[in-house]
Amino acid sequence: MAKAIRWIVGLLVVAAFAGAGVYGTRYLTGTQSEPAAKQERSATRIAVSTPQRRNLEDRYSAVGTVLPLRSIELRPLAAGRVVSAPVSSGDQLSEGDLVFELDSRAARAELANAEASFEEARQELERFEELEDRNISSEARIETVRAAYRRAEAALQLRRANLDDRRLLAPFDGVVGAYDLDPGEYIDPATVVSTLQDLSAVEAEFALPERYFARARKGQTVRLSARPYPDRRFTGEVDFVSPTIAEGSRSFDVRVRVDNDDRALASGMFVDAELVFETYEGLTVPDDAVISEGSATYVFTVEDGRARRTDIALGQSSDGQSEIVDGLNEEAQVVVTGWDNLSDGAPVEIVGEAALDEVLD
Repeated sequence: MAKAIRWIVGLLVVAAFAGAGVYGTRYLTGTQSEPAAKQERSATRIAVSTPQRRNLEDRYSAVGTVLPLRSIELRPLAAGRVVSAPVSSGDQLSEGDLVFELDSRAARAELANAEASFEEARQELERFEELEDRNISSEARIETVRAAYRRAEAALQLRRANLDDRRLLAPFDGVVGAYDLDPGEYIDPATVVSTLQDLSAVEAEFALPERYFARARKGQTVRLSARPYPDRRFTGEVDFVSPTIAEGSRSFDVRVRVDNDDRALASGMFVDAELVFETYEGLTVPDDAVISEGSATYVFTVEDGRARRTDIALGQSSDGQSEIVDGLNEEAQVVVTGWDNLSDGAPVEIVGEAALDEVLD
């Protein structure tokens, strides 16, 4: 009898524990599944945009160097002592302005002597030509006098050139570089006095990879920017394309002419150049919508209230817009903000671009 009672009691205890386990399981399952179900029903708030057709440019960016349109070294054409140096560093000269003058006393004396010899030879030639007209002088004698006249004329021209070489004049409008020349200083043709640069227009030189050789040509538009002027853009045209490819770099040089009336661009300045090969129309989306993970590039689009991962192929990118080469059409709704919380198939709520600040918050 006692054994039967103990067996019944044990059976009741086991049944009680089993019931408690079932109840506990149901309780825990119910308390956890309710938030999960609620979370499943919660939609992520997003802002969307449709792809837009825009005018795009096929271009190449490079770093270039500014070169003056014309630049020469100022050297004397003769040796001598400086008697006048009216120029200062950085002066703007006009064509024909005096840069410096050398002592010309000896040159003037030589010119005077040459002028006298020339006048004597000229008078002698005139006298013999009169005799020739009267058949008094021989042909041989006339030719000798004519040769003497030509030698005197050549000597006169040489002396005039020697005198002109004592003065250096600006060959074109330009800016003088560092200039340190004082009267009394002796200089010769090996002395570089200064430089003269024409900066009314400049050239920007940069290199392009060999693969663009067939596409670069004169007249193409180039946009340039320089660090001293972060808010300014300069525009020029290609005026030279090198006919050869450099063996070491496998690139070729291109030069662009840019107007520089205000002298904003200086020789040696670095510029960022964008060479535009052609302009065309393409489909674009905001850069903020594009997601890159390793080699994959995609966006989230919206279909039937759910996010769909859509792989895309990109082209050019500029002004905050990315070109879509493949993967989207103009009717697609592309998620611009809120995609960081999305997965493929997740429910979404479109709040529109008007609520963009709210989405970001």
